[in-house]
Amino acid sequence: MFLGIAILGAIFIVITLFSVINAGHRGESRRGPLLVLVLTILITAGAVWKLPYWSGQQKSAQSTASSVSQTSTISSQSGQAFASSDHTMTQADAEKQVTQQLAKSLKKLGPVTFDKATKTYTLTITNKNLKQTIKGLHADPSQAKQAKWPKFAHNFIQTSASLKKALGKGYSLVMRVGKQSPVLVYKDGYLTKNQFE
Repeated sequence: MFLGIAILGAIFIVITLFSVINAGHRGESRRGPLLVLVLTILITAGAVWKLPYWSGQQKSAQSTASSVSQTSTISSQSGQAFASSDHTMTQADAEKQVTQQLAKSLKKLGPVTFDKATKTYTLTITNKNLKQTIKGLHADPSQAKQAKWPKFAHNFIQTSASLKKALGKGYSLVMRVGKQSPVLVYKDGYLTKNQFE
């Protein structure tokens, strides 16, 4: 909307400028065209200022979707961080290396722990925006698509597949908030639980 106003304003500025010049050549009063020119410049400047490029304003729904998109980008990169591990290391060393790399890749989302007995990597979500999104989805799971939850959940499938490639079968990736029931569970490259589906 503001872009249209800005474009029309620029056209009106040119037309009004010619009116001012023409009034001067004819010896007529320039007050009317000058008043219109000043108003047009002010309105156009306001419209240009309100363009998204300048204003930087975002709606809360867009910021929630943006935070999920950013965490989706993080999650898709995390799977690439340990996809190629050295075959000469022991399984325990490989598990430790994957834990460190997952923790580094997912640090914006929360800490990662590893339970050797169950072969489970647990991401405890501490990211404020993601926790807020999950809280909102607990209240109304029908909003999952709008919050881009399916895309977020899908991006971790690659991470889980990379776990299988680096460590072998049987490793799980679990995401939860605090001690609550996991919201997402992956095993061997498959999403086995999505609480909001």
